[in-house]
Amino acid sequence: MKRGALVLAILWINFLISACSDEKISREDEVRQYIESGVAAAEDRSSGDIAKLIDASYFDERNFTKTQLTKLIRLYFFRVKNIHLFTKIDRIEFIAENEVLVTLHVAMAGSVISDPSLLSSIRARFYKFELELVKQDEWLLQRARWQSASMGDMQ
Repeated sequence: MKRGALVLAILWINFLISACSDEKISREDEVRQYIESGVAAAEDRSSGDIAKLIDASYFDERNFTKTQLTKLIRLYFFRVKNIHLFTKIDRIEFIAENEVLVTLHVAMAGSVISDPSLLSSIRARFYKFELELVKQDEWLLQRARWQSASMGDMQ
C-alpha cells in the first residue's frame, strides 16, 4: 500500500513540475501531437474522441459536415474490427498563425504496422490526406480531402 502511495506522489510531483514549466512546444510539434491524437483515437475506434478533433464548422468538397463525417467514421468502425495505422507526414505548412495545411500518407491495416518495410506483406490500404487545421483553443480539423494512394507513397 505504501509503495502505491509513493508512486502516486512521485507522479503527482512530476505532473506539477511539468505543468509549471515555461517551455512551450512549437506549433509544428502541436500539429504532430494533434495527428498522433487522431491516430490513437482511430486505433481505439473512438468516434467520440475523433469528433472532438473536428471543428463545428467543418465541411469538405464532398459536402460532409462534422456530423456526417462523424457518422461515416462510426460506420467504418462498425465494419472494421481492428484498425492499425502507419502515418508519414509529408508537409506541415503554416498559412497563418492559427491555420495550417498538413499532407500525410496513411497505411491502414487490420494488424500492427511496426515498420513500413512490412507493408507489402500485409493487406494495407493506402490513402493521402490533405488536412486544413485551425487553432482556436486547440487545433481542430476544418477541412479534409482524401484519396487512394500507393505503397510507394509511404517511402
